[in-house]
Amino acid sequence: MAKLITAQQVLELTGYRSRTTLWRKVRAKVFPAPVKLPGDAVRWREQEIQDWIEEAPRQTYTRS
Repeated sequence: MAKLITAQQVLELTGYRSRTTLWRKVRAKVFPAPVKLPGDAVRWREQEIQDWIEEAPRQTYTRS
């Protein structure tokens, strides 16, 4: 079974500082969307977040 994590845990994993940033990226479809649970709760699939992090391009530096 997939582990579901809270927005706070997503922020900790990604290094984003605010929920606003997180939701902007979800709405722009550049970040995994959460799962809607009964009531007002939403959670993210931890594996989707880990995969997103792994697929992110790495910063490279060239020597001048």
